[in-house]
Amino acid sequence: MDYHIRNFSKFFSLFSVFLFIFFSCAQNSADINQSEMTVVFEYQDEETLPSARLCAFVESDSDSRRSGLLQLSTKKDGFIWSAPSLVRIKSGDKFWTGYTNFLMQKNQPFPLDSYRILIQNADEKEAEEIFDFSYDSSFYKLKAAEVEEKMLSLGAVKKIAIYDENHILLYYGELKDNLSSSRKIWNVYSKANYFNVIWQTKDNTVICILPKQLVVPDEND
Repeated sequence: MDYHIRNFSKFFSLFSVFLFIFFSCAQNSADINQSEMTVVFEYQDEETLPSARLCAFVESDSDSRRSGLLQLSTKKDGFIWSAPSLVRIKSGDKFWTGYTNFLMQKNQPFPLDSYRILIQNADEKEAEEIFDFSYDSSFYKLKAAEVEEKMLSLGAVKKIAIYDENHILLYYGELKDNLSSSRKIWNVYSKANYFNVIWQTKDNTVICILPKQLVVPDEND
């Protein structure tokens, strides 16, 4: 999660899993087949409010390795972001290009606005997508303990991400009974070091990453 927070490698591996779940309904344009934006709220502890960052990816017909620029902007408020580096993923015949760390100053909420996403390849040929983006911004004011009730009211999905001491993702998926405690996680993944509970809204516009919990087996568990 270095994209300006401590755990880039952790978040990148997690987002790679999420990416192939996120297929949006944005309109087609030139060399952009679909685009996806998600606000990620991350909690460092139980007491502080979350940090927020915006992830934006586009799927195009051309080889994403030739993508040279990704720019995001809003129509009403006039914000402009340019990605200093790009994440490029190929899955089958699909090419995805994006960035996982667009930020607002002082953690201000990302606008509910019409967004323009522009991608430029190495030959400086451009394609763009314009679409309305809305999400539940109330998460900015929620502490970690309040997330579950809110997410349940939205019919969201609860999952778990388990990592080893090198921040390598061992498992991401349903929070099954055999993974419901540190001891049970350790029984299944002996190299597990910590885990995060993950909440994801049905429309994929919001993801909440709850505070890291160490895998410390309890003999009484």
